[in-house]
Amino acid sequence: MTIAIAINGEGMGHAARCTCLARRLQRDHRVVIWAPRSVLGFLRQNLPDASFHHLPLLALTKKKHRICMLPTVTRNAGLVLSLPRVVRKLQRQLQQQGIEGVISDYEPFLSRAAIARGLPVVTFCHQAVLDRYPDFSPAGMTARLLNRFMIPLRVSRVVSSSFFDGDVGPLIREELLRQPQLQNGHVVVYASRSIRAELLPALAKNPGFDFRLFPDSSRDYVSELTSARAIIAPAGHQTLSEALCLNKPVLTFPQPGQNEQQLNARMAVRTGRAMAGDIANAAADIALFLERLDVFPFDAADPDVRFLLRDDTERAAEVMTRLLSVRSPADRWPKRSSSPVGAAASF
Repeated sequence: MTIAIAINGEGMGHAARCTCLARRLQRDHRVVIWAPRSVLGFLRQNLPDASFHHLPLLALTKKKHRICMLPTVTRNAGLVLSLPRVVRKLQRQLQQQGIEGVISDYEPFLSRAAIARGLPVVTFCHQAVLDRYPDFSPAGMTARLLNRFMIPLRVSRVVSSSFFDGDVGPLIREELLRQPQLQNGHVVVYASRSIRAELLPALAKNPGFDFRLFPDSSRDYVSELTSARAIIAPAGHQTLSEALCLNKPVLTFPQPGQNEQQLNARMAVRTGRAMAGDIANAAADIALFLERLDVFPFDAADPDVRFLLRDDTERAAEVMTRLLSVRSPADRWPKRSSSPVGAAASF
């Protein structure tokens, strides 16, 4: 089968998940990838045998970490107005490449083109799990509205990848799984742009520890992560999943107003392997976290949550292949499920 994978370019988590899935699918299928330029470099480096096409990027406008809907709509007005033209161009590319099915990781353009061509489309992303945890706060409603655009209504199936209540678990890069699980005493700190200004002074107030800061192109993130004593990072799903699956203590700082990150952080804490901090109180939270490392795990896992703290790439590839192979229209367009147990059992 010739399979297209289309991914969002907002953050590297989508690119890491795509890498895991594409590598496994390439054993049995031809894989063609559509992605924004923001992640193409990473993908080309990690998937040298794949073919690539460019996608436009829906840019989010944020203020104090919160997504601002009106400025986001204004900023992307030209792209939204050109949507029919973009979709037609992508339809031609799908035809030229002989694509038989599409996997969309929270990507709104190629999925619409594939639907217009009558191809099976499976949305495979972490954001789908948000529909199972209704949040009617302004941040929650914003996230749900964004989901409605990023996940078109007529996709064949929506499959969530999540370390909590997912249809399948997280996808962990094989480079991380191959590395020896050591503990060298250092602390990996992923200081993304969203929290770097607040985080760096907080680290300086906790001397005596070997903090290894990332992103840093001069360091090997994979070896540093697998040999770390602990991790400090935002609450992006891929970063948390990698740390939790490696059984590393995590202090996570969810971005205020980011509904998905707030949920990820709460669920990470309920694994018993993580603490959640407040970036406004970062110095004190870091000090408390470092003091508690000797009593890790911090608590027992919550029995009311179905945690999947392992690499689930093999199962994800099997599920994707099976769903894309369905040719019956009645089976191709099932209703979306908001029940994690029911959705998982259906596979």
